[in-house]
Amino acid sequence: MLLLLRSVRRDKSVRSKKENHPDTLSNKLTRREALSTGAKIGIAAGVAAVVAGVGGYFGGLASVPAKEVVKTIKETVTQTVGGAGIFGKGYRFSYVTHGGEENVFWNSVMLGMKEAAQLVGADAVMLRPKKEGDLAQESANFESTIAERPDGIVVPIAYLELLPLVKKATDAGIPVIVHNIDAPNAEDRIKAGGLSFIGQDLDFAGYFLAKTLSKYFKPGGHALILIEGPGQVWAEERAKGIIQFLKEYNTTYERLDVGFDLALVESRTSAYLQANPQTTAVFSVGYTAPIAGKVLQSMGRKPGEVAIGTFDLVPLVIDGIKSGYTTIAIDQQPYLQGFLPIIQLTLMKKYGLSAWDVNTGNAIVDQSNVSKVEELSKKGYR
Repeated sequence: MLLLLRSVRRDKSVRSKKENHPDTLSNKLTRREALSTGAKIGIAAGVAAVVAGVGGYFGGLASVPAKEVVKTIKETVTQTVGGAGIFGKGYRFSYVTHGGEENVFWNSVMLGMKEAAQLVGADAVMLRPKKEGDLAQESANFESTIAERPDGIVVPIAYLELLPLVKKATDAGIPVIVHNIDAPNAEDRIKAGGLSFIGQDLDFAGYFLAKTLSKYFKPGGHALILIEGPGQVWAEERAKGIIQFLKEYNTTYERLDVGFDLALVESRTSAYLQANPQTTAVFSVGYTAPIAGKVLQSMGRKPGEVAIGTFDLVPLVIDGIKSGYTTIAIDQQPYLQGFLPIIQLTLMKKYGLSAWDVNTGNAIVDQSNVSKVEELSKKGYR
């Protein structure tokens, strides 16, 4: 407890690495109140409670499972979870995403949200459109969420058109945390009121993927880039990073719009690779590049003849790496993108702490370590 009190005394607030974020509470603590003995004890006890709760939860002490209700409202899949904890009891948080039902990546994000809500005892709901990237449906979900006035909203900026809704929410007094996809210019998100970003640096991640994969193909070749979300911020930012490196590496490239329908990905990728046998590398900005491995295998090509790099540890990617046809994957740790916003919003509402940015990473997965992460991936944690 003494150590916690000293930490509170030294660190008056947590701030973003990009800019100091505004306090969103209507009833702010004054400097005198924040430094009072009572406030110190309250904050220290709360932090200790969170730490103890996390340890107890993952140690198997939280035996009461979350109650889950699944229902379809119009064209939105909604999943609500009530928790067994008490630290954040009474708070309601809403996630509004672009991730359609066919995009299994969002299952890990939802799992993180659910377990964080259970841990602190808050209620959390995630609204997903029926179809990936449906801007009209996502905007409608965002509008209805603002009208319900939850204690916090979590949203990816898949489209710049969502920024005015971020501002509308913050103008209504609802704190907004951006996760998974930040605005290309973080200043735009901050001006709109987005308090922090929890996710991967997408532009850099694309560059990092291409540079890492370049160990497996020579410069002067030709690359194919599969674009699962053409026009969406996340896809274009990753593609931008990949293309930047390929230009530096003297490698020609071509973009191919494919979406997340795996049958469509396979047919388009197969047609391209049949027509362009000189292709030496295949990238995807999402997780579908392993489909190229299956196509190459059917063409009689051996593992490693064409370097393949992709994102995220969904089963398709794990199987591709194990087969040897997918060379590397970059894990952005989506579980954290669901879990951490609940923790930040709870601390903001309870103690007036500000939000802080979190880069959830660029973890490389290949044949040397895929077995270590496979089981966690199956469970949704990687």
